[in-house]
Amino acid sequence: MASTMNTDPLKDTLSISKNLTGRILHSMNEGILVLDRSDHIEFANNALAGFLGFPNGNELLGKHIREIDIHPDGADHIISSIDTGSSHSWENTFTGREGKKITGLFSMSAIMNESGDVDARVISIQDITERKKTEGQVAAYASRLENTNKELDQFAYIVSHDLKAPLRAISNLSLWIMEDLGTTVSEESAKNLAMLRGRVSRMESLINGILEYSKIGKLRVASEVVDISVLLSDVADLLAPPAHIILQIDEEMPVIVGPKTMLHQVFSNLIGNAIKYNDKPEGIVRVSSQDENDRYVFTVEDNGPGIAPEYHEKVFQIFQTLQSRDKFESTGIGLTIVKRIIEDQGGKIWLDSTPGKGSRFIFSWPATTSNP
Repeated sequence: MASTMNTDPLKDTLSISKNLTGRILHSMNEGILVLDRSDHIEFANNALAGFLGFPNGNELLGKHIREIDIHPDGADHIISSIDTGSSHSWENTFTGREGKKITGLFSMSAIMNESGDVDARVISIQDITERKKTEGQVAAYASRLENTNKELDQFAYIVSHDLKAPLRAISNLSLWIMEDLGTTVSEESAKNLAMLRGRVSRMESLINGILEYSKIGKLRVASEVVDISVLLSDVADLLAPPAHIILQIDEEMPVIVGPKTMLHQVFSNLIGNAIKYNDKPEGIVRVSSQDENDRYVFTVEDNGPGIAPEYHEKVFQIFQTLQSRDKFESTGIGLTIVKRIIEDQGGKIWLDSTPGKGSRFIFSWPATTSNP
């Protein structure tokens, strides 16, 4: 008669569970270490063994915590903390068997029994060596970038001061020559001297534009409640459109929270360009808005000459102009500043235009923007 083997289902279940748990822990990238009551290693997964330079976790079983170098202050720090029943985390560097320095994020906890005594100690170690190295590189880059920005700011100030002074001197000199010549100056000479002053004025405007462009994103302008209708009224008063230009502002304009001076600069430039380049006997410039929940979309459109599709991106590039600078005084930096301001606030700007049918500059602006 065949003999029947008696098995304990509970024991088998516990064995399967323990085996599965061990396999799961060994598959983890995070190092796991379990100490018994006498601070000997009861379990170590393969990740931890790899950190320390051992072939596998079984190589560590039975060793006392003081026998492995996992922390400069070592076992005493770990044991004293765990004996209090505390759980906490810290970062530190340890050395593996092959001398490799590893920065680890340690996490430690105690498993207490019903009597409140420590039954086991669980330590997890996450290798953050590469992360710390990257953080160090980023910090170094940030420091160098900050120094570079300071040098650029100083350079911009020096260039502004050193260039503006001789430009003003040239302009003044041309006026003195005109005064000295009086009525004897020829029409052509007077025209040339006026042109010279125009070039000087353009150069000074260009310097100011470059300085303004360099400051965007660096200067933090306080946010405030801005009634766009009131702001556009101020812009219209400042620009003072000529009699043949009709400026239309839609009645429904939002009230938003944002940097007022930045918004003023954006609208001033867009509306000012629409007025300046309008070639119609009766020019029309219209400003409208649309509420799109988390943002507003504003449109500044005109019935001017329009812009060919191949120039829709070019107009936003620095120093680019589509008209002769002698015909329309321009630095070619205004729309570049507008684009950078809008994008710095989290919005976008684009152009919709067809030659002979006017232009529509459209930009989005977050419903609420803040500059701390």
